[in-house]
Amino acid sequence: MLALALAARTADWRHVLGGGFVELVPTDSHYYLRFARLQQLAFPRFEPFDPYINHPTGASIIWPPLHTWGVALFLALGPAQPERAAAWVGPGVSLLELGLLSLLLRRWWGRGVALGSLALLALVPAAVMAGTLGTADHHVHEPTLAALCALLLGRALEQRSVRLGAATGVVLGLAPLFTTSGFVLLPGLAASLPLAAWLGRDTPGPGVGRVGFAMGLGAAAVLALGVVLFGAPASLTYYGLTSFQPLLALALLSGASGLATLLERRRGGLLQLGLALPCALPLVPELARAFQHLLLGDPLLAVVMESIPLWKDPDFARELLGPVLLLLPVALVTAGVRLWRERESSLAPVFLVALSLTAASLLQARFTQALVGSAALLIASALGGVLPALRPLPRRASVAVLALVGLPLLGEAVPRPASAEPSPIAPVRSTLMWMREHTPPPSPPWDVSVRPAWGVVAQYDMGHLLVLWAERPAVATPFSQVPVHQSANAQAAAVLGATAEVDAYVLARALTARYLLLTPFNELLGRPGQSLDGTVSPWLHEHAGLATGDRAASSHFRLVHDSAESRRKKPGLPYARLFEVVPGAVLHGRCGPHAPVTAVLELETARGQTLRYELRTTSGPDGSFALRVAYPTTRDTREADVLARGPYRLDCPGGGGTALVSEQAVREGLAVEGAVDLTER
Repeated sequence: MLALALAARTADWRHVLGGGFVELVPTDSHYYLRFARLQQLAFPRFEPFDPYINHPTGASIIWPPLHTWGVALFLALGPAQPERAAAWVGPGVSLLELGLLSLLLRRWWGRGVALGSLALLALVPAAVMAGTLGTADHHVHEPTLAALCALLLGRALEQRSVRLGAATGVVLGLAPLFTTSGFVLLPGLAASLPLAAWLGRDTPGPGVGRVGFAMGLGAAAVLALGVVLFGAPASLTYYGLTSFQPLLALALLSGASGLATLLERRRGGLLQLGLALPCALPLVPELARAFQHLLLGDPLLAVVMESIPLWKDPDFARELLGPVLLLLPVALVTAGVRLWRERESSLAPVFLVALSLTAASLLQARFTQALVGSAALLIASALGGVLPALRPLPRRASVAVLALVGLPLLGEAVPRPASAEPSPIAPVRSTLMWMREHTPPPSPPWDVSVRPAWGVVAQYDMGHLLVLWAERPAVATPFSQVPVHQSANAQAAAVLGATAEVDAYVLARALTARYLLLTPFNELLGRPGQSLDGTVSPWLHEHAGLATGDRAASSHFRLVHDSAESRRKKPGLPYARLFEVVPGAVLHGRCGPHAPVTAVLELETARGQTLRYELRTTSGPDGSFALRVAYPTTRDTREADVLARGPYRLDCPGGGGTALVSEQAVREGLAVEGAVDLTER
């Protein structure tokens, strides 16, 4: 079964490893390479701050430290090819965790439950996606963590073991150090305590309340230690490692333990409830914000695929969950009946964790990976308890039906053919590599103590690629929820969505952005349904900032590079265009009074195309004029491969001339005094 799990996770190897470059799963895995490399340089200290994210402020990254160190370990094993090493994080970690979990399941719940759980975890698409080849993301831990926590607490409740309850708390406390979604396991586990107490009110030995309280103390202790070592103890924000995490664990688990103790008619319940209240009160504002984000109250969460509510997209739910979509309701009903009739308290955490994660997944698809872990354990344990009690014929028929339902999962292990279409990010790689080689570094890219001198404005989905492949600071990134991320993404969207060139220029300069990267996109982040028509983005991307219709040629955005890759539906246009944000040199000259003046510069690109850069103005009453131009006439530069073929040609009625403009004049906004006099031929 583990061999099938490996085959399913490496089925796309031709796409990931078969080309000229390793194709990691976009785009969080790409940033994990940089983040893990920063930790290698900082080790044994953990360094969350990255000045290359959300330029110009920089940002503290909330990703889990233990998983990041794990990625760093993979990179250390393959330092010559870091992307190839990172591609194996998903399969390597996934198989290790699945193997250990199945051994524990076999020991405690028998071979049948272990094999059934492993079969689902090995082949259900959502679980495969979490650990597929090419991903280095922390979601790989979520299926096994969800199953392990439910299994441990179920065993602790079955044996009424305070020690095992504390061990469950330790694992639960470690979860946020491995994945940002670790805290979502708390509600289901906490809710299982009063249910188990009610089911086993007369069971001798330590009470469920004691087991749960030990779990709460264990989780809070590990979380508090993690916050001190890696996080921000003075903060109460729900994302990242802050004091919110141990306080939430104490509030939920102490409250649930207190209620369980009261249901068992034992002493100490009021004390536990009294501890829960002061822990919970400071968390109310953050819980309200978390709930708002759960309902997609964040611009980025509202557009990414992993935030799609499954209740709105049954086809996507079927694609992620496969036969689990059919088996989970049956297992929930079966487990509920067994809980009611047999008072089997070990099923309570498995049942309620699966139920709570089902509700979360209906609101956001990102929780399906954890759901698969708890659902696999629930389905295997619930059906494994029912099938042996059936008569031979119904049992054989049920097994045959289950086999038929699960048979399509074997298709996950079949190797996929090489994709004929390039990945969504492949066409931009060469442009970002060009940036790294041809643009001046704004700071040492791996020194987090140095603030970069400038950054790059681009669509948010380019952010992780910019900091990895180009080694240049990005304003907008795929990070969300945290105010610094939201602010930076909004500022970048304001530049890309500006209707006037001068507004885009002023906004970009306020961000100390030196470059503007344009790639195909249809909608601005935070502005759903708003057309891009009339904004600078399509004008720069499709027309290179040249004069079109009523829009004059650009004076502040200098095209420095066109990608060799073309757009799919418009092969004559480059996929990516890189502009330098410049004040522009000012050409001063003289002509007849109130005369039309034209300045023309022919440009050639690395694609072999010729661009006509043309600006127009009208001279004043005294015949003087001024034109602000974005391009120099020098050719001896490595910072651009869109170069002038000669000097500017200037014309007005009765005269003409030429002008030379330096790189310095364009970059510093200098006046080219006395450059041309068009009063004579």
